[in-house]
Amino acid sequence: MAAVPAHTAPLGYANGQVEALKWIALVSMFCDHIGRHLLGMPHESWAFIAGRLAFPLFALVLAVNLAREGDRAERCARTTLRLCAWGAVALLPSIWARGDPMMLNVLFTLGLGAAVCWAIESAAPVWQRALACLVIAGASWFVEFGTAGVFLVAAGYLWCTQRGGGLAFLIFVLLAATGWLNALFGGWASFFATLGAVPVAWLARHLPLRVPRLQNLFYVIYPLHLAVIGGLKML
Repeated sequence: MAAVPAHTAPLGYANGQVEALKWIALVSMFCDHIGRHLLGMPHESWAFIAGRLAFPLFALVLAVNLAREGDRAERCARTTLRLCAWGAVALLPSIWARGDPMMLNVLFTLGLGAAVCWAIESAAPVWQRALACLVIAGASWFVEFGTAGVFLVAAGYLWCTQRGGGLAFLIFVLLAATGWLNALFGGWASFFATLGAVPVAWLARHLPLRVPRLQNLFYVIYPLHLAVIGGLKML
């Protein structure tokens, strides 16, 4: 059996471990969406609680991938455009599945988070980057997981590239704020399920996981599974 690949991603993760976190997040998301949107389970159900792992893990995976070596500003800009483009593709499927046209789907949340990372790394004048962050903060009111979710991505990115005790505290505050938002719908179990992403991320980094990286599959799966759920609901 081949040896575990060397650490090639930030925070000591191997590529296979990062990809494993993405799949754990996908399974968590499927539990939530199928349970609530297709089967009509309430927010207090196990499906919603199990789904609270998804966003923090997606935010971590995105932060780690954006922080890889190379031209980070260009990578952040490219990822922002890609996430928002696929978010637009998923607009109608998300409305079909959720029945809520007011809140933009999580791809926009991740896209705005990547945009904040671009503002951190960009060579643009400081005032332009500050203005971009203000616009992003305003837009974050209209996406899933809100301002805390958007800036959780950026805080994770800074932790990958700079570290520091202050950043660890900021990540905890933003993660707790995300958990509090979840708790408004699903109770305290949802809050602690959100925080459960921390031990899951720690455990994944210490296991010899060898999941192949399929970079573009997530972008296709997200609108596709929502379209299937929405179509089944219509039937």
